[in-house]
Amino acid sequence: MLLLAPEKAQLMLDYYLENRMHLNPWEPQRDSGFYRLEHWQQQLTDNRRLFAIGSALKLVVLNKNASEVIGVCNFTNIQRGIFQACNLGYSVAAKYQGQGYMREILQAALAYVFDELNLHRVMANYMTSNQRSAALLKQLGFKQEGLAKSYLKIAGIWQDHVLTAKINPAH
Repeated sequence: MLLLAPEKAQLMLDYYLENRMHLNPWEPQRDSGFYRLEHWQQQLTDNRRLFAIGSALKLVVLNKNASEVIGVCNFTNIQRGIFQACNLGYSVAAKYQGQGYMREILQAALAYVFDELNLHRVMANYMTSNQRSAALLKQLGFKQEGLAKSYLKIAGIWQDHVLTAKINPAH
């Protein structure tokens, strides 16, 4: 798991091109610029800046020979002060789905966010139809906190989302 360098933008572009159909039902509609190398070079540069100022941690997991992306794990909207919380989003390549990679990735990433960043709460929301995410978050100890109607516009449609959170076990 790492913050991918801008020089490795082709890996991200390949991930999203290869998994476009797999990810489409779970993500916002993307414009054509999203699928360009320049976009990913800028995005990876921005990811490093956001980490440096403490507002996001956008991790990429590569296969053993670092030739392709297995998945991504993003902790965004990091808030300090009295909240000490963030939002979690993630995706895994279609060919790695169902093999336990995302559980392993999220376990390690959550340990870092709780132990090193010392955040108190991580919030993760999923569409009501996404039973894989529901099961994964439950396995990881996320607790359901509610249902947000028409919460995010995913695949061009306003979708209801189940709201979950995990509290830092050390707090």
